[in-house]
Amino acid sequence: MTSDLHTTARRLGKLIEPIAAAVYFAPEAQQRYEALGLNYFEGYFCSRSACLGAAPWRVVSGVFAAFKPSVVEQAVTGGWQKTDPQSLLEARLAGARDQIVRMAGEPGDDMVRAADLLLELTEGVDMSGRPLFSGLAGLPVPEADDPVGRLWRAADRVREHRGDGHIAAWINHLDSTEVTVLSELWWGIEPGSYVWTRGWDGDDVAAARARLTERGLLDADGDLTDDGQALREEIECATDRAERTVIDRLGDRADELFGMLEPWSKAMVGKGGYPARASNLFS
Repeated sequence: MTSDLHTTARRLGKLIEPIAAAVYFAPEAQQRYEALGLNYFEGYFCSRSACLGAAPWRVVSGVFAAFKPSVVEQAVTGGWQKTDPQSLLEARLAGARDQIVRMAGEPGDDMVRAADLLLELTEGVDMSGRPLFSGLAGLPVPEADDPVGRLWRAADRVREHRGDGHIAAWINHLDSTEVTVLSELWWGIEPGSYVWTRGWDGDDVAAARARLTERGLLDADGDLTDDGQALREEIECATDRAERTVIDRLGDRADELFGMLEPWSKAMVGKGGYPARASNLFS
């Protein structure tokens, strides 16, 4: 892996994250899910997985990977009793579009250019082992007369392409609780402050910490050992390597694309958008 691949892949991921993932915190999307009868968790799991159709909870749990299965079961089973994938796909796109306009302002011609560049990065790439990306790749892309929707769809594809690659990078080394515990420490955030968002409780976390300590990845104080630090860094490097095709396609246009994405990415962080506390986690 070259340093350029590593640097460019992580920079792309960091800029895309707030643009694509702010929808999970968007009141514009939540109101639409509520109108369909869904609570927050049903809206989150069913809207994100709707690109796979009305997939059963076990499939969603496997695709999303880091969440406690019982949490996924309750949300997905409940959600699909109330609505259907197409209704949620439409609500999600509309919510994302309205949120971006509210936070980042009305679009200009550069938004179409950025969207087209992002679409080019993933159009027709190998879908092997990338279930969520594959589902998104099958969805229609808004036309250029809907630049906000087009940008968001393109950003979501790029985000989940990396996300699928990230799961493949850690799955042979850690289980779902362990990777979240290890990531908190690697990011340098308060232990326990992120893992609970994946549905794991205190007993789950304590058991994961014990396993990680036994393997020499955590020390007796619960801090990362050198081996733990090295493993988590290697997982991120493997994630970068899985983005080689995307980064190769970007080529010498990285500065152009990043220059367009940066102000929108920053604008999507804050109240009613991507949480500020999370915006620095994806390095």
